[in-house]
Amino acid sequence: MSFWKKMKNALVGNAPEKAAEDEQKRIPKQAADQVADNPKPDKSAAEIRSDGGSYRKVKVSHGPGGWGGPLVVECKPGKDLIYSVTGGGIHPLAKKIADLSGGKAFDGFSSKASFDEIAIAIIDCGGTARVGVYPMKNVLTVDIYPTSPSGPLIKFISEKNFVSGVRLEDIQSVD
Repeated sequence: MSFWKKMKNALVGNAPEKAAEDEQKRIPKQAADQVADNPKPDKSAAEIRSDGGSYRKVKVSHGPGGWGGPLVVECKPGKDLIYSVTGGGIHPLAKKIADLSGGKAFDGFSSKASFDEIAIAIIDCGGTARVGVYPMKNVLTVDIYPTSPSGPLIKFISEKNFVSGVRLEDIQSVD
């Protein structure tokens, strides 16, 4: 198409750029109409997942011989990973917490995520390393073994951020 034909189309309004611009103007109007037709949700933005579901609180208590807690897991957008660092994929405890909370079960051995994205970490450490690393990074921590705080990171571990000896029956939904 010649320069003059393009100019004529642009001035008359038949240019592809004009059609694209008109389409962009129309889309926000349609979106506004849809918002007006839908009632406001009852949940705040922090309680609504990106897929439209809701987050729910979950309580994790220590099991027999365990220590700490109970912990209340509260997922929110951007901090909804139930981080399983047990070496065998998604641990059943992580799956149950994810199912009850609306969070996302995440295999921390196969992939990595920022500490800021982790709502709670599920570990299987009978020693001192992972027991203290996640509490040190302000991440709630569940140890499947009935351990007590120990090791060089003990100063970061408290009943408010750590629970151990957890079994499936020690996890409950909070209303």
